[in-house]
Amino acid sequence: MSYGPPPPGDPAGHDQSTGGYGPPVPQYGQPYAPYGQPMQHYGAPGPYGVPGPYGVQPLASDPPKNYLAFNILGIFGCLGMTSIIGIIGLIFALQVSSKWHIGDYAGAESAASTAKVLGIIGLCCFVVTALYLLSMGVVIVASIAA
Repeated sequence: MSYGPPPPGDPAGHDQSTGGYGPPVPQYGQPYAPYGQPMQHYGAPGPYGVPGPYGVQPLASDPPKNYLAFNILGIFGCLGMTSIIGIIGLIFALQVSSKWHIGDYAGAESAASTAKVLGIIGLCCFVVTALYLLSMGVVIVASIAA
């Protein structure tokens, strides 16, 4: 058993830049390729930027839309137990910008899509409630006038 450097013309084909052991060390700013695979370069970079602690940062600098107004209308529009939909949607809408600013881009996108669905449901409840109250007002005015 030899403890010295690997012999010249290493028969195992190890990368000599790392002393013959382990994966090749990427240079600063170069992407990493798994051991034994060549580096692939296919022209322009993809739609995302540098990796962050929670995933890959999108190139867009603005956070996704949070649909806060829809969820607030959902709280006021829904009567009884269905106002919980507006409250839950409001919670998700408020999480969008905070997750975006800490770097959790995938979490911000997920919270935005949940807030959108709950906001649309809340907005529909608001419209139904408004139409109901409007029709009841018309019926009351018609009964007083008659």
